[in-house]
Amino acid sequence: MLKKVKLTDAEMKEFAEVFAYYDYGDEEIGMVPYYPGYPDRTSLVNYLIAMIKTANEYNGIYATSDSKEGILILTDTTHPYPGMTMLKMVWRMARALGFRNFSDIIKKFQAGGASLEKTYRDSKKQFVQIELLAVKKEYQGKGFMRPLVETAFEVADQGNLPVIVSTDAKLKKDKYEHIGMKLVNIRSLGENSFMYDLVREA
Repeated sequence: MLKKVKLTDAEMKEFAEVFAYYDYGDEEIGMVPYYPGYPDRTSLVNYLIAMIKTANEYNGIYATSDSKEGILILTDTTHPYPGMTMLKMVWRMARALGFRNFSDIIKKFQAGGASLEKTYRDSKKQFVQIELLAVKKEYQGKGFMRPLVETAFEVADQGNLPVIVSTDAKLKKDKYEHIGMKLVNIRSLGENSFMYDLVREA
C-alpha cells in the first residue's frame, strides 16, 4: 500500500490544475463546461483545491512516492471524516464556485439519475470511494495510475468493502476497467457529457 503524504499549497494547486485541464479528446466534453467561468477554469481549480486541502489537513492523501508523481484521495464510509471537517470542505467548495453555482453543479451531477454512491448510501451499503486521482502530466502514461487504484483496493480489502468511482471521461473509464474495475452504469448529463460509474466488488 502506498503511504500518505502532505502536500504544499503549490502541489495542491498543481494537482488541481492537472485534474481541471484534463484532455477529454474529441468525443466528450466532461463536466468542465458546467463550472462557472468556462472556458476559464479558475473556479474549478479552486473547487478542487478545497477538496484536496481538506483531505490534506485530515491526512487523507496517498502518493506514488516521496516525489508525488500522482495522488489519491479516498472516502471510506466505515471511517468517515468528522462532521466539522465535512462542513469545512463543503463551505470551501461552495465559496470556490459561489453558493448558487455550487447548488447548480450538484443538481447537474444528479440529472442523469442516481449515482452509485447515492444508491449505496440509500441501501446503507458500506464502501470505499475514489474521490480524486491525479497524475502529473510528465508522468502520465507511465504506469503511475495502477498503484494508486490498487491502494484503493487494499484499503477496501481491509474491511471487505467494494471500491466505487465515478468519472466524466471515457478514457479514464477505460483505464479503470483495465486495472480491474467494472462499468455498471452510464449517466447522460447533456450533449457529449457523461458520468461513468464503476465498481470493484469486495
